[in-house]
Amino acid sequence: MRWLFTLFGLISVAACDHNPNVTPVRDAVLKSGETVEATNSNGKVKISYVTAQKRRYEWNGRSRVITMIPREEPFDGKLGLYEPADSWGFVFWKERLVVQESVINFANLNEVDAFLRQTKDYMDWVYSSDGLVVGFGRTPARNQVNIDLWQLLLRGEKPKQLSGSKSDAIRISNQ
Repeated sequence: MRWLFTLFGLISVAACDHNPNVTPVRDAVLKSGETVEATNSNGKVKISYVTAQKRRYEWNGRSRVITMIPREEPFDGKLGLYEPADSWGFVFWKERLVVQESVINFANLNEVDAFLRQTKDYMDWVYSSDGLVVGFGRTPARNQVNIDLWQLLLRGEKPKQLSGSKSDAIRISNQ
């Protein structure tokens, strides 16, 4: 009989996790039903909203649903969500997935350019003219995949035109 209560509890938790009335995470980029797809030199990546704190990541034939951690305090000017990756433990052959998602507000275009340049060594960025940014990179020595999703704002609003944008390499859809 105990197993029946356990099963009922698990079903209840799973049902609650898909509640569309869950409070959204402050400064998260994706909303319910949205998916972002991007292609860069490392391949194609797809990020889909599952719940307020879960995202499905798909890259190079692999996929994983990640329960992310909402940031309570800004870190490097970002709130939103992150997951620093599970530790290797006894599964050292498993690719580690390090992910972040946030809206980031900048005071001017020089700050935006500096932000996109500072991490170019390990991340290949693609972004739209209105500041939707996906970074997809690898750190082979750590068996790690990095995927970042940002919505850049310029003084609180989406930019009109960012130089270097590749709008054909990134798109957001609502399903």
